Amino acid sequence: MFVNNLNRFTSSFAANFKFYKNISEQYTDHTILDSVNQLVPEKFLKSSLDHQSLPPLLHWFKNDLMKWMPKELQCSSCHRRMRVQIKEGDSKIFRKTEVHSCDKCDSSIIFPRYVKILKIAEVKIGRCSEWSILFGAILNSLSVQTRIVHDFLDHCWNESLINKKWIHLDSTLNYPISFNHPYYYEQNWGKEYEYVFAFSTNSIEDVTRYYTEKWQMIKNRRVNEDKANILKKFYSRV
Repeated sequence: MFVNNLNRFTSSFAANFKFYKNISEQYTDHTILDSVNQLVPEKFLKSSLDHQSLPPLLHWFKNDLMKWMPKELQCSSCHRRMRVQIKEGDSKIFRKTEVHSCDKCDSSIIFPRYVKILKIAEVKIGRCSEWSILFGAILNSLSVQTRIVHDFLDHCWNESLINKKWIHLDSTLNYPISFNHPYYYEQNWGKEYEYVFAFSTNSIEDVTRYYTEKWQMIKNRRVNEDKANILKKFYSRV
């Protein structure tokens, strides 16, 4: 019974683990990093990034580079809410593809959810996953060690190693909330975490405690087995 429960537990994380491991591996690919580095304005290339220079980079990324893809789209011709169909991808190029269709005029909008960082850099549109994937790549290209963080609810963001400390960064939010405000999601979005993981190429770190002021409640939410350690071992084998 325990083995069956364990298998179900780890399998529920498998797709996300494969996805974030793929992203983390791309963060160490110098060809990819050199390419995304060309997107960065010259003023950010001239000095090392720190607490003072990161906010302008966040502003540029959010307001000048990326475009947000709404979850619900309206037909530009009929002004009707479009129906969305999800098509699973092959995990190498697409995680999945969203096809938004108008039932009245049959127009459609296709939104591929790319796995490849360079494809995201090409289209420059997405939601929190695409934004954090590309922003993390850009920071790594600027020699700021950065990883991707996922809360296993409905959001992801980045952490950067600044002055030997991992700092919360969320390119989808406005400054100053986007910079070093780890409790924001729990305080303002009502997040009830079980796990928040930060992903690197060969390991994951359980960073849940950094993002909560209700740690005891989360510990109570996590049932008997030491699931975080189980997941860490599982990630190394993905």
